[in-house]
Amino acid sequence: MLPQGLWSAEWGALMSEKLNLRGALAARCPCTTRVLATALFALTLAGCFPGDLTSQDYSSFQTYSFRQAPGLGFCGDTDRVFSSQINRTDEGSMIFASSILALAGPDSTDCEDGVAAQEGCFRPKVLPPRTLQATEASEVEAVFSKVNFHRNPMKICREIAVDPCLIDKHAWDGEELSDYVCGRDRLGEEQSTALRQLLSDLHTGG
Repeated sequence: MLPQGLWSAEWGALMSEKLNLRGALAARCPCTTRVLATALFALTLAGCFPGDLTSQDYSSFQTYSFRQAPGLGFCGDTDRVFSSQINRTDEGSMIFASSILALAGPDSTDCEDGVAAQEGCFRPKVLPPRTLQATEASEVEAVFSKVNFHRNPMKICREIAVDPCLIDKHAWDGEELSDYVCGRDRLGEEQSTALRQLLSDLHTGG
């Protein structure tokens, strides 16, 4: 991801050109123009315009999967779930399976099939699957009942290259969404945080 300062600088340069509202309209309707300009600026900062944000109900899923995926390089997050899957049984219960990144050795230079970090080499460790409790299954359905995502990439992706080292990928019955800001059907930060929190709750609840 780009540093916050770089994002701000890029947006400032872009918006100084795109929101230069002068002329007769500004002279006649200064208040209206300022309101419109502010609204346009806020929408562009959010990376969306009216109609870009949509919601999908995935609460009736049969199979859900998640994985940390590499972007440019790979900086897997060792402090949270590395991959997971939730399967709904014929009886309606949910089976939760997951893996985490566990330290496999101190040498981060010998880590071809793992994730290199300052502490050493991390590799996925598969945890025993378990049946979710009724309250946990209800939490899953509540979070999945309204998943918000943007149809289009952020506008800044037209101006500069954005190459994150980590991309979160989620899929409901094969329909995939990710948090890659330059991809279509992308999750916003708020929705990504809610999904990460759900997986963390299920992981610690086992």
